[in-house]
Amino acid sequence: MALSRPAITVAMSVYNGAAFLAPAIESVLAQTFGDFEFLVLDDGSNDDSRAIAEGYAARDSRLHVISRANRGLVASLNQLFNEARAPIVARFDADDLCRPERLARQYAFLMAQPDHGLV
Repeated sequence: MALSRPAITVAMSVYNGAAFLAPAIESVLAQTFGDFEFLVLDDGSNDDSRAIAEGYAARDSRLHVISRANRGLVASLNQLFNEARAPIVARFDADDLCRPERLARQYAFLMAQPDHGLV
């Protein structure tokens, strides 16, 4: 059985971001808009970033951890964009926090403004 395609892919690359990662992940998982997949790419961190992300992934099936040797942000983003299943990608950094309505508001705007491709 194929997985249904989510409306949004949240794409996060992290490298040694353990100090900020838990609140960042929690702010995404607390979104009022729930139709998303959350890809977290650990870019060869040597801190607890991968373990933190995997802990959240074990509790929420929307979160998927990708782990690999360090290749840098550009390579990480390219991989995340290639693996995204949704037609809309929301970029998110490992030290960011978002308000609970972020995805809902951005999705509604994009649906109402089909001539826009970036928010």
